[in-house]
Amino acid sequence: MEGLEAVGPSGGGRGAGAEPTARFAAEVDWSKVVDPYGSGQYGPDLLVRLWSPDRQTAEGACEELHFACCGDGGSVRDAALEVLPFLVQATADPAVKVRRQLLATLAVLARAHDAARAGRPDPKPGGWRPTAPAAWPAAWDRAVDALLSQLADDDATVRAGAVSVLAGATDRADDVIDRIRDRFDHEPNRWVAERLVLGVGELAGHAVDRREEAVSWLRQRMVDTGVREEPDGDDDIDAWLAWYERYGHDVRLSAIVALRRALPGRPDPAYARTTADVLLGPSLPDAARCRGSRSPYVDRVTAADAQLDGDLPGRLALAGGLLGRETAAHHEGGLRVAASLMSRWRSAVPELLPAVAEFIDTTDPVNRAFALRALAMCGAAARPWADRVAAHLTEEDEPHEPARRHAVWALSRMGDERCVAPLAAGLLSDRPTGFASWPPSTSACAWEESDLNHPEALASFADHVETLLGPLLARARVASPFERGAYYAILRRWHEKGGPVVEPLTRLLDEDGTLVEAAQALRMLGAGPVAAAHRDRLRERLGPPRFWPDATRVDPFAHFALTGDGEPLLALLRSPGESRFPELSAEATDRDRVRACAALGPLASGSADWLRGLFREALREKPRSPSSAPKGAVERARALWRVTGDAEEVVPALMELTAASARRAYATPGGVEPLLLLAEIAATYPPVADRAAERLRAAARARVEGGCRSEAMKILRALWELTRDGRRTAPVLVGLVRICPPAGHPPTLVESLELLAEVATADPACAVEAAPQVRHLLDADERPVSHGQWRAVLSDEAVLAAVRAVVDAAREAGA
Repeated sequence: MEGLEAVGPSGGGRGAGAEPTARFAAEVDWSKVVDPYGSGQYGPDLLVRLWSPDRQTAEGACEELHFACCGDGGSVRDAALEVLPFLVQATADPAVKVRRQLLATLAVLARAHDAARAGRPDPKPGGWRPTAPAAWPAAWDRAVDALLSQLADDDATVRAGAVSVLAGATDRADDVIDRIRDRFDHEPNRWVAERLVLGVGELAGHAVDRREEAVSWLRQRMVDTGVREEPDGDDDIDAWLAWYERYGHDVRLSAIVALRRALPGRPDPAYARTTADVLLGPSLPDAARCRGSRSPYVDRVTAADAQLDGDLPGRLALAGGLLGRETAAHHEGGLRVAASLMSRWRSAVPELLPAVAEFIDTTDPVNRAFALRALAMCGAAARPWADRVAAHLTEEDEPHEPARRHAVWALSRMGDERCVAPLAAGLLSDRPTGFASWPPSTSACAWEESDLNHPEALASFADHVETLLGPLLARARVASPFERGAYYAILRRWHEKGGPVVEPLTRLLDEDGTLVEAAQALRMLGAGPVAAAHRDRLRERLGPPRFWPDATRVDPFAHFALTGDGEPLLALLRSPGESRFPELSAEATDRDRVRACAALGPLASGSADWLRGLFREALREKPRSPSSAPKGAVERARALWRVTGDAEEVVPALMELTAASARRAYATPGGVEPLLLLAEIAATYPPVADRAAERLRAAARARVEGGCRSEAMKILRALWELTRDGRRTAPVLVGLVRICPPAGHPPTLVESLELLAEVATADPACAVEAAPQVRHLLDADERPVSHGQWRAVLSDEAVLAAVRAVVDAAREAGA
């Protein structure tokens, strides 16, 4: 480890010597420099390549060294101790083309060393404790001494990288703080100066003698504008930017970030005042805004606003100040801050929505579209501005396509039928509409993403089927099989809301060009046997079962569901020579036959013995895990029960399969399916109902305790549908509400509360105990859902509706 004292501006190159390979071979124990994720070992060439004039070669060596030294960053590995002196030398040598990347690796090692010294365990269950070699602290101390000199390197990116490394030298915090502060007084680059300030903030919490002094210095930076002589004239954009980069040492926003790190949990009203002073300051936003549709200034605004966190009054004042300025860049920043606040606090909507609505008609198209989108986010609260929104629906009135799209979306969120005609036109258009065929898979769509989708835009307009049905089917006709199902799902929602969907779809069965798509759509509705008169026409277009519907053939399962004619499904159970539909029989698999039996029920009684054999065969197979059902066992049990009507033939096996599942708190493949089938059988077979209900409740409680919310939700819904007993369902469901996240993949807080509301409304007695545990969600100003994303208000409104239903049910029961 000798030689670090000699590092200078080009010391790395001289230190390597005339024969660097020999030196690297002699001074490094290469048996310890290995790939932590494989069996590969390295040799002296790995370090030699760092000095390669070919950047790609040097970058490859840097990447390999990174993984050898710290893997995924969790610990300091033995390889790091061996090569550390040469990594430091390389970062100091201008001939090395990857100095910045090497400094990033050293910064990771600094954090890993700090975590190992503090003994902080990995937060994940079963996580490891970070480690570092016993000799590492002494070696790292010498490395810090060498890296301090790089604060004066000629390359600004190296100086910034050195600050990032030194910010992790927490055991040398007092000394490093002094050196960083000294460097700040001589730093010509604003970007590096900001990192120096952030470095002091990282180290202040670890300092012994310099802590209060460092905090005072940061507070001084928070009020010091750093303004020096400004360039002549306001019109030369490049001159302004060059001056601001080199001489405008206004690091007040960085000082706020640093103070939040040095004093966590201690917000200061001065943060908001300083942020407003900075962001409402010079005319630089105009210069930045004119370079493109997205202003770098806005990134600065949103980052600074985020640092204010829970300071609602300060952030409201900032949003109002930005919206009241005269430049498009200020307005863009203000609109983003306003959207963020309205997504987080209920009280921010009446405070900010009128000001945001004024930008519906602004001359800047980017801000116009964002303002319309913010109104769409607020839904019903934006109805007072519906007429102004509706003035942006046509290309003549609104030439900016994103603004037109968001005007349509806003009206659909308000339930305003003026969006119906544009939605119909969009479905018929060959151009992209900006509306997805599926709703977002998660409930978090940040400002740079879009959650516009046809299913949600069209859901409220079941009484406009006459206008929308033709365009929707036209869009489904040219869509992929995956998307086609999404459009048919819209029809199902209209049907569930009482929309007149079945009759016009049935009429389409009379036309050759629309017969197949109408049959597929009717099947999706679950409308029952509504097409018995079309049996022969549908038979002419029969095709074998497919995972995705065939756009030209009728699936035999759809044929049976619509006509009640089971002959094509029975053909799947016969050999081609015995079948009236040999094509169907020839392509049928055992799984298709089991599905056919389940659909036909007693009509497939001739296949009972065959099913019985398959079921017993599945039970003899080894399951995928001790707590999951053998592959195929559940679907075969369901088919056997539906064919024979004999619950006792399958219930004992299901009780055995679900015994372990009722105690288990984690998910396994198919682990919930036996429970759901047991509930389905128990609903028609009273002798097993109580045992099944207790099994379901125990399984749901175990999943809630284990945090397996998706399975818990499925089990609780099955329990409720089986028993309609809120006393059994609600207590476990309240536990599920507690563990559900504010956003993400369902079930979230929204879905669990909606099920609780359904239970409480049907069985008010159970709401008396549940209501006090969720009532607080009504009173909080801060929304209990994820903030900073478009769907926050929509999700929060669903939360409020569900909680009010529970509270109202409790009041009814109490009365």
